[in-house]
Amino acid sequence: MVVAQQLYEGMSLGKGEETTGLITYMRTDSVNLSEKALADAKMTIEQLFGREYVLSTPRVYKTKSKGAQEANEAIRPTEMSRTPASLNTVLDHQQLKLYTLIWNRTMATQMAAAELKRIGADITIAQYTFRATGQTVVFDGYYRAYSESTDASQDEHRKDDEEGSEQSGDKFLPKLTVGEKLKKEEINPEQHFTKPPPRYTEASLVKKLEDEGIGRPSTYAPTISTVQQRGYIRKENKQLAPEDVAFTVTDLLVEHFSDIVDLKFTATMEDRLDDIAEGKEERVSFLKGFYGPFKKLIDQKGKEVKKEDVLKEKVLGTDEKTGLSIVVLTGRFGPYIQVGTPADVKDGKIDGKPQSTSLATGMTKETVTLEDALALLSFPRNLGEKDGEDMTENRGRYGPYIKWGKITATIPEDVDPISVDMAAAEELIATAKDRKKKEAEPLKELGKDPNTKGDVLIKTGRYGPYITDGITNVSVPKRFEIADIDLVTACELLEKKRTAPPRKGGAWGAKAKAKPKAKPKAKKK
Repeated sequence: MVVAQQLYEGMSLGKGEETTGLITYMRTDSVNLSEKALADAKMTIEQLFGREYVLSTPRVYKTKSKGAQEANEAIRPTEMSRTPASLNTVLDHQQLKLYTLIWNRTMATQMAAAELKRIGADITIAQYTFRATGQTVVFDGYYRAYSESTDASQDEHRKDDEEGSEQSGDKFLPKLTVGEKLKKEEINPEQHFTKPPPRYTEASLVKKLEDEGIGRPSTYAPTISTVQQRGYIRKENKQLAPEDVAFTVTDLLVEHFSDIVDLKFTATMEDRLDDIAEGKEERVSFLKGFYGPFKKLIDQKGKEVKKEDVLKEKVLGTDEKTGLSIVVLTGRFGPYIQVGTPADVKDGKIDGKPQSTSLATGMTKETVTLEDALALLSFPRNLGEKDGEDMTENRGRYGPYIKWGKITATIPEDVDPISVDMAAAEELIATAKDRKKKEAEPLKELGKDPNTKGDVLIKTGRYGPYITDGITNVSVPKRFEIADIDLVTACELLEKKRTAPPRKGGAWGAKAKAKPKAKPKAKKK
């Protein structure tokens, strides 16, 4: 949304030119385009793609979602003739990527439909015949500007769809002629199994919410963000994977509040709230009708439901050192392993805080074993001594790592932390030292910045190459090759970064500091 805001507020398109807004208001659910926009789109399509891509009459869309915010026009380029290519040197990578998506999709909505032909091909190799079925493009139409395959946000979901569509003949095939000889590159014998439906992505989850009538366009993004922040789901390759705590909470709600978490209840609630907003229903009577029974149910369940009944422990086995059980418990941040049960703590069998550790990535409450637990509880491990400093293996917030003095080295995900010995640790530390040394050395020295008089350098950082004058840092845009960046270009990028307006709430969304209250004026005696 920050990038969209920048495009909306305006960018300088060159020296001496005024700041120009590149897209229309982006906080809207509208799919309507003005007559001027439609006329401009038609003219641009004819100029860039040809008359055969122009519609005889403009294509008009209607919003399907209830409660959509349609006070503004659909999100589109302010000038249809302003192509992404013309802004290549003006916008940074993220800005250009978003503008390209908006421009391509807007053009596609007003272009002629694509024409596809379903075909089948028999390929003969010796006495064997293989059949390929799919589609071929007769006329590319709106595909010339945009297709779903270019939408990176749905790559993973689409990949699963394509795997499932192989049997339905929906894949695109190249142009083939009868009798054409094909070059055999390789033969891959594969066995296909029925797969479960793919996990939701943010896009597919929003579509599901729309289909069920749950939420409104303005609440979809906050809803998904909230369940992520509370640790109910995590992102895995753009897919939304549930955490163990989500199952615990869901089971509790379904068992004790089945009417409240019912899809029909939620959808009906949304409709009635819309009626209140439109003045068709009185809000006080509605709230009384809901809150009275709900409060009674909450009070009842507060007495009936015990914490230990919800957060049931799973006993994995016995710790030979202490004789206590090793259990998996569910806490605020998900499941964790502990030596001793809550009952042992209550009875005083454990002095102080019991030993505990979180589960490793990929482990769940159902899959973790006693061997896994013992291995995780063995951290931190002392691997040995080097030059008077202990070499230790630890588990941190972002996974296992090696620590030697002030140097740390992350253990790769494909390496089993338990298998790491002193030799492997030394190798990881050496790699980390080399990386830091390389990061300290500049990739390129360009000269002095005329404004700050600082040395302009291109260096390698955690997130890739960047330009610095010792005060201001700016990432090297992906459209640039490091070899092609000169002092003038680097200084222009630094100056653009220095003069850019500050982000609202700060770079990380931090709240602005409250202004100190003015001191009250002294009263006249």
